[in-house]
Amino acid sequence: MSKKLTIVITVIILLAVTIFLTNDAFDRFNPFLQEEKSYAIVKQNTQQYNDVTAYSKNGEKLNYKLTFGGYDPSKKFVEIIHKGKYVKEIHYIEKQELPKNIR
Repeated sequence: MSKKLTIVITVIILLAVTIFLTNDAFDRFNPFLQEEKSYAIVKQNTQQYNDVTAYSKNGEKLNYKLTFGGYDPSKKFVEIIHKGKYVKEIHYIEKQELPKNIR
């Protein structure tokens, strides 16, 4: 009986860890990912940005989309500091601060 209970508890713990460490939570603690800076154009009149397409400074589109919260619904351009899908911080910027190949 105790062997079955141990197996069940182990499976539950593994499932819980897997669910917790999906995407951005996993990326946050992944030692192999480097923090990077990307840029995006976001929708106005909202503070929750879902499935945002971001671009590197060179204008290359990231092969994944980011989801994050903001604090100024009137702004449109953001600089994103992130590690994979984990967004550490954002800064609202002016259009002139966007790399030219993203505008």
